Amino acid sequence: MHKDCSQVMAAKIFDIEILEDDMVYVGSGIRAKDESHALAIMIIISNGMVNEDSEILKFEEKTLH
Repeated sequence: MHKDCSQVMAAKIFDIEILEDDMVYVGSGIRAKDESHALAIMIIISNGMVNEDSEILKFEEKTLH
């Protein structure tokens, strides 16, 4: 099967700021397929310090072509 190149090449970039306790965790330029994937990446890069219940201060999505 052949996929449309524009669909394959399009990537979403996320900038995220998450508050957990008294710390703000910032993820900038995270490449992910959707918001839940971006949050999962933030959980990993924060070494588990943030989770789905953490307060999201900023969640900005940009699509690149």
